[in-house]
Amino acid sequence: MIALSAFLASASFAPIGIWFLGVLGYSFLLRKLSKSNSQLWHAFAFGFIYNAIVLYWSGKYVGALPWILLAFLQALFYLPVGIVAKRWNSIWWTIGALLLMEEFRSVFPFGGFGWTRIAYSQVESPAVAILPYGGVLALSALTLILAAFISKFRVGNFAKLFLIFIFLAILPANPQGSGSVKLIAIQGNTPSVGLDFNSRAQAVFNLHRDATYKYATGSYDAIIWPENAIDIDPGSHPNVASDIGELTSDKETPLIAGVVLRRDGSPANASVLYDSESGAVTTYIKRGLTPFGEYMPLRGLAEFISPFAASVEDFKPGSELVTHQVAGASLGPVICYEIINDQLVGQMSRSSDALIVQTNSATFSGTAQSRQQLAITRIRAIEYSKDVLSVSTIGITAFIDSNGAVRSSTPENIQQSLTGDLTLNSHVTLASKFNHLSKLAILAIFLILRFASLRKRVSK
Repeated sequence: MIALSAFLASASFAPIGIWFLGVLGYSFLLRKLSKSNSQLWHAFAFGFIYNAIVLYWSGKYVGALPWILLAFLQALFYLPVGIVAKRWNSIWWTIGALLLMEEFRSVFPFGGFGWTRIAYSQVESPAVAILPYGGVLALSALTLILAAFISKFRVGNFAKLFLIFIFLAILPANPQGSGSVKLIAIQGNTPSVGLDFNSRAQAVFNLHRDATYKYATGSYDAIIWPENAIDIDPGSHPNVASDIGELTSDKETPLIAGVVLRRDGSPANASVLYDSESGAVTTYIKRGLTPFGEYMPLRGLAEFISPFAASVEDFKPGSELVTHQVAGASLGPVICYEIINDQLVGQMSRSSDALIVQTNSATFSGTAQSRQQLAITRIRAIEYSKDVLSVSTIGITAFIDSNGAVRSSTPENIQQSLTGDLTLNSHVTLASKFNHLSKLAILAIFLILRFASLRKRVSK
């Protein structure tokens, strides 16, 4: 049953992406842990199988060993869940432990890796209505509550499920903003995919430059290029700087591009706004770097495990929140991996009218990674009530509204452009306003439910 529950839970993520399979998978897990005599082993096995399936894409170009180690590391966070289930045999404390470990692994180690949080698999669930009020943790919690009621076949539980869905149905959608900016996103593609996609950095820049001349034939407030579209620092390559200046001048439109700059001898992953008059106007340097991708923790061990680790040059992280001003609007850049960081996305959302997510999926071309990231981005749009443009080198590029609907998108692995409007919205959701407090409140609820169930047993 553990393998089945892990498969069902993982099937709620892309490429299958059926949300209620996640609810069913966790209902099987909770039922098994309540009846098992080997809770520790079963919790670990679930975590390993679940993460190995969802994160299968992570080993496409680096091999099986790093993928297996990643799944193993993630599975370790399920051991305390097994301990809690064995010690107290309470479904509510088990759920509380699952949520607590989900939060913990989102920040630890190396800044955390919360890609497989339960909420990120539920973008099509009606339960997403809870996101603006309690955030990602609330959606994970509600999903597990649904699973808990399903795990025990009682008439009363199905009545509770009905009431939950009625409650979700009456929650108001995020308010519509006022005003908009018209943008064109350029999905320039890359000359190659995999780990060596940026070995021909000039070619990647040329593809995006030429695609912009080809597609950007109308009037726009800004042109948006993805992460790594300019993989060579224009400050050190006058020909690139000249091409950018000519492009913005010819199109009479500012450009927001993903650029790899050099800062104090180290690379820096940046989002830069260029215009024809001033050149680089504003620069945001990525604050949440990707461990083992943009810097190498435990370098000696990493190089022993994978020969690719030696080729990773440590990037320099940014420290300042910077937004781009376009047509009077504040557009907040979020660079790829930062989308899973609650703190960084929350800060940027509170400081902007809409979000620009610049990403590069060439490293994982042909896998479910891009579709999973799109689902996470849709979750963030609902959580913070912000329209989002997610632009990728090879796809999926998409315009997403503040209630998580994909208004338009591109297929993967082709050169294409996407034009659309981002509605501007200054609304700050309760999840954003009371971020840490709401998390504490949600976890406290399960302690209350546990004590309530104890009192109920004593009274009987």
